[in-house]
Amino acid sequence: MSTPRPRESGQRMADAHAARIERAVAAGTLPADIGEALKDPGLSRWRAAAGFCVVDDFAQLHGPAFGTVEVPTDLVAGELPTRFDVADARLLRELYRVVLADGTAKQQAALLSPQLLSALWAPGLAEEPIMRVWEHRFPQLTSGR
Repeated sequence: MSTPRPRESGQRMADAHAARIERAVAAGTLPADIGEALKDPGLSRWRAAAGFCVVDDFAQLHGPAFGTVEVPTDLVAGELPTRFDVADARLLRELYRVVLADGTAKQQAALLSPQLLSALWAPGLAEEPIMRVWEHRFPQLTSGR
């Protein structure tokens, strides 16, 4: 019996991953647009395994557009201060980057301001497959480009 070559093993893993995603989409436990993004070879392997969320409606976003934002420590784990002024563009961009990739829909709704998200929206804010899902659901994000 021969040992599978690494490439063959990697392909089997990729095929199994795609099959799990397709089953979840078919069962209705994973939105089809997120399922497609999770199979995108441009998505990091870690993100493809971990998954991501996107709010269902742009109107759900009600994060602060000015003043102070309270950042859940479980979301940023020391990457950001737990409290900062949204006028700090560097910290705000980092928060939005983390929330788009790692935040639950509930955290996205509470932390993302629709106005600030639209203003910050540019390539590199999140991995490209994640950005495509957001842009597909919310075309208003691309109207400024």
